[in-house]
Amino acid sequence: MLKQIDLYIIRKFLGTFAFGIFLFILIAIVIDLTEKVDDIIEDDIPIDKVIFGYYTNFIPYIIALLTPLFIFITVIFFTSRMASNMEIIAILGNGVSYYRILVPYLMAAGLLALMLYYANHRLIPQANMNRIKFENKYMHSVDRFNEKNLHMQIDTGKFIYMKTYDHDDSTGYHVTLERIKNGGLLSKLREKIQPLIFTLMTLVDQER
Repeated sequence: MLKQIDLYIIRKFLGTFAFGIFLFILIAIVIDLTEKVDDIIEDDIPIDKVIFGYYTNFIPYIIALLTPLFIFITVIFFTSRMASNMEIIAILGNGVSYYRILVPYLMAAGLLALMLYYANHRLIPQANMNRIKFENKYMHSVDRFNEKNLHMQIDTGKFIYMKTYDHDDSTGYHVTLERIKNGGLLSKLREKIQPLIFTLMTLVDQER
């Protein structure tokens, strides 16, 4: 049966861990957002997609990545605080051995380990898939495309340009259709993201 001192140490352990992870998540989000803000603005990505499509999947990834390190930091931090407040001496003075003090540490660490195990096998893989899918779809920095900077003639006086093209789903990104006559530009149509066949059919029809 858990004693009051066990519950006290477990609360200290989990509270310090949660506070440290929360602070670092804020820092990680700020750093990541700073790196990606140019792509977000340039691609005009809706803010709800950034929050719910990317960062809701980015946060679990960061938590799972840093949990082992933060467990170690947590133990050192709050144990040193207890020692500086003479709490460890008071516990030992009541006849509690060092081995008995370790019990709540092991219980809290075991709980976090089980949660991390479950997350790594159930939650994180899907979150990573969603996060990478978002990056592949919107971020310029992702180098997954089979072709880049394609410029071709599709009809007399009509040229199509694609910044990137993905063979996996036959999608062109940043598609531009130009209509040229006698060396002069008559019109230009742009689409940010479109399946290639749909783009060719609709853009050519619009130009007729």
